[in-house]
Amino acid sequence: MSMFIGRQAIVIGAGMSGLGAARALADHFEQVTVLERDTLPADPVPRPGVPQSWHLHGLLGGGQRAFSELFPGFEADLVQAGGVPLRVGLDFLMEIPGYDPFPQRDLGWVICAMSRPVVEQTVRRCVERHANITLRRGCRALEIVEGSGGRIRRNLGERSPL
Repeated sequence: MSMFIGRQAIVIGAGMSGLGAARALADHFEQVTVLERDTLPADPVPRPGVPQSWHLHGLLGGGQRAFSELFPGFEADLVQAGGVPLRVGLDFLMEIPGYDPFPQRDLGWVICAMSRPVVEQTVRRCVERHANITLRRGCRALEIVEGSGGRIRRNLGERSPL
């Protein structure tokens, strides 16, 4: 583990980007706190702050590799959570009206098809395994205030998230 560059990092939002950012920061800060305005469901169900929750999802190769680097065993976690591994070029057929179907070929690339809530919950569970990352649910960031020395200080006003 590298030397810490700071005591605390704050991430606003526990969506896919926020969760990935929290994990990346965890190696460099003593404590990482993720603030999420939604209450995060225990089950993989759509939530209000994620309008694309109802769409079918699949991670492209780069995203799947990035999460696998951040979270060893991530692909197995996805499958255990209900993701369906698909071999690109073999397990589904792409057709475009007016053209012959693309021939089936093993392109050597396996992706997982799943719902957005399944992939987000899997990433969230991976994040929660890290002792120095805290998820604060139902906590809306109202204001970011810069303090002395270029540091962010918390707003001590009503409904302060920190």
